[in-house]
Amino acid sequence: MRIKIDQLAKMEGHLDFVGHILNGDVAKAKIETTEGVRLIESILVDRKFYDAPIITARICGICPIVHSLNTIKAIENAFGIHPTIQTVKLRKLMELSQVIHSHALHLYFLSMPDFYGINDDLDFIKKHPSEASAAIKNREFALKILEVVGGRAIHPIATEVGGFKVLPTKKALQSVLDLYKEAIQSAQKLVKFAAKLNFPKFERKMEFASLWDNKEYAIYDGQVKFLSGKKFDAKNYGKVVDEYQLLSLAAKRANYLGKSFMNGALARLNINHSKLSKEDGRVVKDLKLKFPIYNTFKNVLAQAIELVHATEISGQLLEDLVKTLKPEESLGKKLGLIASGNPKNKTVVGYSLMEAPRGILYDMLEIDRDGTITRADIITPTVQFLNNIEEDLKVYLPNLKQLDQKTRNQKIKTLIRAYDPCISCATH
Repeated sequence: MRIKIDQLAKMEGHLDFVGHILNGDVAKAKIETTEGVRLIESILVDRKFYDAPIITARICGICPIVHSLNTIKAIENAFGIHPTIQTVKLRKLMELSQVIHSHALHLYFLSMPDFYGINDDLDFIKKHPSEASAAIKNREFALKILEVVGGRAIHPIATEVGGFKVLPTKKALQSVLDLYKEAIQSAQKLVKFAAKLNFPKFERKMEFASLWDNKEYAIYDGQVKFLSGKKFDAKNYGKVVDEYQLLSLAAKRANYLGKSFMNGALARLNINHSKLSKEDGRVVKDLKLKFPIYNTFKNVLAQAIELVHATEISGQLLEDLVKTLKPEESLGKKLGLIASGNPKNKTVVGYSLMEAPRGILYDMLEIDRDGTITRADIITPTVQFLNNIEEDLKVYLPNLKQLDQKTRNQKIKTLIRAYDPCISCATH
């Protein structure tokens, strides 16, 4: 039996699926990316370091914030710059808003309709208008944060190495905080909606990886922790994860110890569930979840849980910043970075890890004494879990061989979309 699905819709980028079942066994289950390689790392080489955050933001239109911030963090690591507590709070607020925006979009408009067998989003909205309104309100809250803190909702212009070019006003932050009550209610509505989904009975033991911090549900900083126990800092992560590229496909792939692994919302929840916000802790308790969860369809539920967490922590940060925000000159400006070039006056290498909505993002930049980038390595989340999707499909496909083609294809699409792949990131 040959299974071919061309151009899977309702995901970021272009992707096909090819599967073969011979004598009841899966002979092939392949994700094929069908868009061209973008060579962002090569574009960075021979550019000045201060251009890099602007360029890497263009890797993805859905999550430009985390790409830009992670590049800034890598440069700061190279130069030995430590941003202020206030700067870190503002950056965390931006990153949380990125999670809210991305999860709300994927949950309601891209993935949840699959579990109801509905392909047309307009039909889904007509049947579930209250939840549609909740998703839109969550995204509005997130985009307002980005406009106020980052300068604009997409490709922010206020951030820079060492801090912010321009700080938001307390009045502007209060205007966002005024939206919080409605936003958290909307997030709670969506997690209840996600909990009612009829998830397929599917499990496969696998490895998970996410950022880890003893003090919080890590997204901005920390070590990478694998569910099996190993931890790695940013400098060593690029050494233990084997990133490679198939000659026939533009998208890169990655393995850990020769095997596939999963990152993203489900991985973060499996590893960090004890660090969830107070409200989210109640949600997990009410759902009676047992960890680790090996059903990757439930990445959708994990995203819904994170939506509540990210919204609640955003509210806490906004409340704090409205009270404590003070005028502060960027460390980059104080050091005169653009004028002086590399403050270390020698070749340096910087590393950084952050959690994008879809999983771990790794940046490495080598910068010479003149401030020119001589080497760059970026490992995106989708690169790290593409192999894991294929391993899931190899196990899942035999359960579908008795179904008609339309139903079988729909179930394959549901699993792939549950991962929330971003092909523009994978072909970076």
